[in-house]
Amino acid sequence: MKTSVYIEVIRQLTDLLKQLSPNEYTKSLTVLNGSSIGQHTRHVVEFYQCLLSGKTNGVVDYDARERNLVLENDLYFTVETLESIENNIISIKKPKETILLSVGYCLESKDFIETNFMREMVYLVEHSIHHYALIRIGLQENFPSINIPKNFGIAYSTIRHHEMSA
Repeated sequence: MKTSVYIEVIRQLTDLLKQLSPNEYTKSLTVLNGSSIGQHTRHVVEFYQCLLSGKTNGVVDYDARERNLVLENDLYFTVETLESIENNIISIKKPKETILLSVGYCLESKDFIETNFMREMVYLVEHSIHHYALIRIGLQENFPSINIPKNFGIAYSTIRHHEMSA
């Protein structure tokens, strides 16, 4: 499986988190409506965990996230978890094999849609970048000493558009 972009997106977050202190990671930020960098990170991480679990058991259910508070409160554990996710993605065999996506917009029922690991990775890239944009705002407003990469939290299509317009 060609993983360069998928792994790059995970590494962007991992590298950024390595600059933070545990206090910066868990601090409630007004600009994020009281959320922390850790809470947004947990959300992103758990989507990857759901996909990896779904690849194993055949059903991806993003609603069934663990909501593990350790991920939003323990910076070092989260960095280790991201590195493990990266390794697991690299080792995926048969990324285009059909899996089911569980979708439940109401309590009464769920639908199951055919998808595959690669398609879901495309979704997770976009989902991650959306949360990275929020993380970026939180960091810029509260921790100006953090070195945020130029394109962190910016969609790849936007980056390409800016490059072509320059």
